[in-house]
Amino acid sequence: MDEIYKRLAVKLGYPDSKYISKIFEYATTPRQAKILEALNKAPEPALTAEQLSEKLGLDADVIKQELEDLFHKGLVFPRNFQDRREWRFGKSAMQLHDATISGWRRFRDPEKLYDLWHDYDEHEGYRAYGKDYAAAPAPIMRIIPAWQSVADDPNLQPWEDWRQILKSKPLISVVDCPCRLEVRACKRPVEVCLDFDRTAEYDIASGHGRKLSYEEALDIMEKAARSGLVHTAVNDANVTLMCNCCNDCCVEFQTLEKCNIPLSQHYAKSRYEASVNQDLCNGCQDCVDNCNFDAITMAKSPGSKKLKAQVDPEACYGCGCCFMVCEQKAISMKCVRTASQVPSVKT
Repeated sequence: MDEIYKRLAVKLGYPDSKYISKIFEYATTPRQAKILEALNKAPEPALTAEQLSEKLGLDADVIKQELEDLFHKGLVFPRNFQDRREWRFGKSAMQLHDATISGWRRFRDPEKLYDLWHDYDEHEGYRAYGKDYAAAPAPIMRIIPAWQSVADDPNLQPWEDWRQILKSKPLISVVDCPCRLEVRACKRPVEVCLDFDRTAEYDIASGHGRKLSYEEALDIMEKAARSGLVHTAVNDANVTLMCNCCNDCCVEFQTLEKCNIPLSQHYAKSRYEASVNQDLCNGCQDCVDNCNFDAITMAKSPGSKKLKAQVDPEACYGCGCCFMVCEQKAISMKCVRTASQVPSVKT
């Protein structure tokens, strides 16, 4: 059976990986491994249980049961999440990373699953992701500020206002953050990854996540930002998903750090920048603790004996997390960049 797990790693596109086969071995039974091997990858046709039955010589009803289990584990993907008749094999390690960890409830020992993925990332994954990030011609992701921090700004646009973004989504779901479950380097909230539309359908059908109301989604985002989690989305005006990330656990932050890739290569700053009113700042340092970009330091302010917060404009990515914890209201967010910096924005 060891060989079939190695073949599954090859099928996924990682023939030299020492870790992907171990993940398959832990996550599947021998019969499930045979079913995975028989499935096609996109763009090849998805297969039904009946077609797999002919290929494998197994009862179609048994295969249907196994496919359901594999679906909830995050290892197979139906074309239609409702009828679940036609199935495909996964596209990449990153897809299986997120899907299997999100399916942690289906595993007898989720901690072992997290450890296996962490071993993969530490020894292979971060380097692989880093190659893609370094080769990208423009930032793949963008920072979108906490909506409370920019709520009253007249420059605020619908594609950077979470209230408007969420109102435009007919279906919203939330799943536990796969990165935070895997790395376990901080105690920030875990149920914080929001998906929309078809991805939200997948989350709900697979049992990986739950459906959210508009108000529930805003509440999750507020709590995330107050805890120091940065709102990120694909660098486009059309927001298709959102993550709440920290530099302790996030696969993307960790990749950039371990591969010595500048943050600016992967993340586009928001159009906003934090500013501190020295007269209002009391030197509590809560903003320093809530900043993932090391953009705030404490320094002597003229006419005061206290150290007060100062923002480095070059380092600030405009996430607004500092604003969220400033009880003195000493921090404000100023619009310093044009709308044209966001791809597909019509100006």
